Amino acid sequence: MNEHRPRRPLRILFAVHGYKPAFRIGGPIESVSALANGLAARGHEVLVCTTNSNLDEDLDIATDVRHEVGRVGVWYFRRGVGSEAMRRRFPALRTGTFLFCPRMRRFLADAIPTVDIVHTHMPFIYPTAVAARIAIQHRRPLFYHQRGVFDPARLSYRPLKKHLYVRFVEQPVLRRATCLVALNEAERASFHQLAPGVWCEVIPNGIDLAQFESGVTAKSPWESRIASDAEVMLFMGRLHATKGVHRLLDAFGRVHARHPKALLVLAGPDEQGMRARLEDAARGLGISNRVLFPGMVTGAEKMALLRRANLFALLSDAEGMSMAVLEALGSGCPVLLSTGCHMPEVEQAGAGRVVSGDPDIVANALDKLLEDPARLKEMGARAKDLVRQRYAWPQVVERIEDAYYTAVLGGGRDSAT
Repeated sequence: MNEHRPRRPLRILFAVHGYKPAFRIGGPIESVSALANGLAARGHEVLVCTTNSNLDEDLDIATDVRHEVGRVGVWYFRRGVGSEAMRRRFPALRTGTFLFCPRMRRFLADAIPTVDIVHTHMPFIYPTAVAARIAIQHRRPLFYHQRGVFDPARLSYRPLKKHLYVRFVEQPVLRRATCLVALNEAERASFHQLAPGVWCEVIPNGIDLAQFESGVTAKSPWESRIASDAEVMLFMGRLHATKGVHRLLDAFGRVHARHPKALLVLAGPDEQGMRARLEDAARGLGISNRVLFPGMVTGAEKMALLRRANLFALLSDAEGMSMAVLEALGSGCPVLLSTGCHMPEVEQAGAGRVVSGDPDIVANALDKLLEDPARLKEMGARAKDLVRQRYAWPQVVERIEDAYYTAVLGGGRDSAT
């Protein structure tokens, strides 16, 4: 902690691809919103510049005006990816990655000279690219989150396009950033490859522990389809190939006969027709009656589903730090993760298993976990302990705040420290 930090509150601008209530986008919306509100609760003024994107749809919200979202001032700008007719004809445009917003630049040009810190969340998009350039132009401290995007597994998808964009757009920004914020050591290593010597802090996402202690329950349509003695294995996230949901279904198909009470719940918004492919695969494996698709769940319903789960599984190709995993751990649910989730501490703490993507290894790990309920219960208790020790939001927010004050004072350290 910086003992000589100034006492005055800071004015902080976040540039991000989406913001509450754009929960279809996934975990970054939860983590960025929680961080913004946590900083505001400590007396800082937080402004958010974002788009009206909600993954494959637009938020029904007024754009180009200030909204008060919790304690945070948020401006949503309309993404300009063609007319609605074009987006209906070409669905890929609706989920287009760049998120160009014609009116955003003027807002940022006026706002950034008035703030103490500019913090961008997620590369490869217009909001963070333009915010970073203006921050550098006006010599404002620039904090840069990648949120898993520079993981080699992600860069291998459309590699030429990404290589060129990183080389000519992101890398010049990375090398002039004040601080690179990594969620884990794997992100630190990828940052070091792109911008060696730039100050880098490893600061994880956090979780609000109070939501798991409220005792609030909710009724929802999917509950009637889950038997009281079912062994529930839960996936929660976007139904997308990079999340490894197809690998999870395949592993369940291999072991379901040995666990007749086991039920696989795949919760989350469909993306690019993945749900239909998963349903076809489940029919082919003869397990349609053992796989439940409740769609996207939020709020109290999500908490109830997490509490009901016996095991949470995420076999993603690459994650920064999954909020869904943190929520599972916080609810006392053991986890089965891929190495691409970059959370080796889960296995080290005895809160779950971390495995490669090999189908035989995944199936074997799943089989061993499901056959030992006592072990799962013990892992669940250790999961809660792990979250309390490492991922509570107050301590995460304080670490970000200390880094901000170091930057305002003109400090910073080499990424190797």
